[in-house]
Amino acid sequence: MFDASVLVDALVVAGPAGDDAREVLRDRSVLHVPSIFAAEATPAIRSMQARGDVRPGLARGAVSKIKVAHTVQYPFEPFLDRVWELRDNLTVYDGWYVALAESLETSLVTADRRLAQASGPRCPVVEVARFAAGSPGPLAQRSRPE
Repeated sequence: MFDASVLVDALVVAGPAGDDAREVLRDRSVLHVPSIFAAEATPAIRSMQARGDVRPGLARGAVSKIKVAHTVQYPFEPFLDRVWELRDNLTVYDGWYVALAESLETSLVTADRRLAQASGPRCPVVEVARFAAGSPGPLAQRSRPE
């Protein structure tokens, strides 16, 4: 599964980081995500636009694409206990992605190096560039589609 940082990079980042994100999402018809997904991706794009990293038209188009992304969304409550266990190493949002990936028995792919290097997850957490290069980790795509 993929966190919001991968979708954001795929939608608005030029160069290798955006190329890798677009590549790994290319054939994904459905994304399994925490229900915070759109609310997490949207402010990231807003911040990029505010800094001048993304043109307003591209940002607007990216937000429109987030609205229509095909997702299976998971509520927070079933993952709360595991998220709390991860509190010393991960934010609540990152912990929610990790807990969901663990429950789906799959890898979590992220553009966030800090998350990929954090201790505590029981699932592989793989940086998008490594995943795109063909090193997805031992549980990637094991049981359910991303």
